Amino acid sequence: MKCHGFLLNCWLYRLSFFHLVSPVNTSINQPAGYFPALTGVRAVAACMIFAQHYRPKAGQLPEILDLILYTFHVALPAFFVLSGFLITYRYETAFQNGTIRFSKYMLLRFARIYPLYLTLIIIVLIWQKNDSAWEWFLNLTLLKSFFDAEKFTGIAQAWSITVEEVFYFSAPLLFLGFRKLRIVAVFLVLLIGIGLVMLSQQGGGLSFMNNFPFMMEYTFFGRCFEFYCGYRLAVYLKHNPDMDKKGSFFTVTGVLAALAAFSLVAYAHTRKFTFPFPATPENLANNFVLPIGIALLFYGLVTEKTFFSRFLSLKPVQVFGKSSYAFYLIHAGVFYKFIYFNITTNKFFSFLLIGAAAVAIFLLFEEPVNQYIRRKLDARELRKKIKQQPDFLRQKA
Repeated sequence: MKCHGFLLNCWLYRLSFFHLVSPVNTSINQPAGYFPALTGVRAVAACMIFAQHYRPKAGQLPEILDLILYTFHVALPAFFVLSGFLITYRYETAFQNGTIRFSKYMLLRFARIYPLYLTLIIIVLIWQKNDSAWEWFLNLTLLKSFFDAEKFTGIAQAWSITVEEVFYFSAPLLFLGFRKLRIVAVFLVLLIGIGLVMLSQQGGGLSFMNNFPFMMEYTFFGRCFEFYCGYRLAVYLKHNPDMDKKGSFFTVTGVLAALAAFSLVAYAHTRKFTFPFPATPENLANNFVLPIGIALLFYGLVTEKTFFSRFLSLKPVQVFGKSSYAFYLIHAGVFYKFIYFNITTNKFFSFLLIGAAAVAIFLLFEEPVNQYIRRKLDARELRKKIKQQPDFLRQKA
């Protein structure tokens, strides 16, 4: 019966694939605090990351266009700001009021992230004939982005999932720090990262937190401000819940702010400090200026009904946005190489194939497994509540 229920869920998601043009309000499993335009942002960000990774080689495009495509890596901070926003909007009050246990919260995060990741990382490590027990351990435990030498092992781009997971795990404590200390909490996190680097260097560490540029770019300690911007946006919206503003002032302002921040990151890429400093100008612009522009853009998309928000809310964009996690995991490395060497060398067609595969993975595996685990958790919670009731109430139940 358990197997039948799981297969039924897979079949229902398969049927949903054929209704991509249905209105957004009938989409699949929209939880409380669902923002269609921001799901659409995930789709755009996934496209930007693919374009950045597979841009033409240097010299094949005009220098300015090559710089623009390179700077598309700003899509990753958009994901970090979005994670900070959504986790805060959905869980911060529950943690503050004690209405959700940390164990349940982490199991919900596990259900969303780990089953698909585990499946794909095992496939990749076997395909790569990786016989390093250490690298298997770091990849299976999502710890690899604490280690400079191992950060690109397995699914190379999955280093960013470690950053996300550190935020998820630390969220209750971070919410308290953000609430009490505000921006000071971000600098305390950064100081912890600096301290770990100094300890590693004093101890002769060869890989673990071994240098400041690595800490700033690849670890949560250097990327905390991006999540903080999402946190601040969520808190503001919860206290000012007017999400049906007229006009497009905030959207236009957000677009301009995001473009200005994008331009600053691109310019900073061409600059270097003339004195010793633990981060590059690009690190500082990417980690501490860009997130502000992204948060302003998100505010406009959430609170105003404009052409941008309507486009991002279209059902096909929504489906691809929901599939962006699968797309991110398979768009580079083993899966792309398989397509390149066995199906087509055309990057556009490769993008279409990977996109279609990501949607299929989401509809037939990622979301059904997520919902299956969630139902099991809900059933367990219900059984616990029934057991806690007096005997005469249990008999009636």
